[in-house]
Amino acid sequence: MGEELMNVEPNGTVTFANEVLETIAGIAAADVQGIANMSGSLMKDGWNDLIGKKRPAKGVKVTKTEDSLTIDVQIIVEYGVKVQDVCRKIQESIYTAIDTMTGLQPTAINVYVQGVKLKEAAPSEPAENAGKQEA
Repeated sequence: MGEELMNVEPNGTVTFANEVLETIAGIAAADVQGIANMSGSLMKDGWNDLIGKKRPAKGVKVTKTEDSLTIDVQIIVEYGVKVQDVCRKIQESIYTAIDTMTGLQPTAINVYVQGVKLKEAAPSEPAENAGKQEA
């Protein structure tokens, strides 16, 4: 299941699988305005995309060492947003969600901008008006 993270409580320990933390971080990041999509690896997320399965942890990787908890997030931003502001909000949102829900405090939240999504083109005039000219 992957490396697990623990939070020591007075009555024992609470253990979190990496997948749980990845899901929390993915949902928190996706809620930030300016994100067009989360970007994941082809190996990890490509199969889920092909079969149409949604994965909230897409584009999120949690790494735990003895004294640190690092969260890496890969995103695609919408064209026209202030990328620095979006990334800062993602970091704040993830930190708050992980801390509030688990009691764990990430030491680093790294945001990797993988692309920019262009806005959808405005629909063109209806076909019936296309050939008409003003008299």
